[in-house]
Amino acid sequence: MDMFIGPLIERNGRYVYDTFTVREGLRSSFGYLRLEAARYDQRALIAEARRDPQCNVRVCETLAEFEELVEKACDAGPSDPCRQGQTR
Repeated sequence: MDMFIGPLIERNGRYVYDTFTVREGLRSSFGYLRLEAARYDQRALIAEARRDPQCNVRVCETLAEFEELVEKACDAGPSDPCRQGQTR
């Protein structure tokens, strides 16, 4: 399973990042008031996901890179999670 992890961004006054898998679709993290807290949460998720041998983790440096990977995955895979998991 491929997991894409987006960069930290500011959304509605809070720091968040998005994740995507074909199975679960697009998901947003908890919104943190402090950048350091969001960064810690993101690093913990990355470490946890990399421990799973069936999970191929791709950490994106830019939002454009993340969105491009999500779009390609949706075009190549089943469409249900790509349309339903939109939690932005």
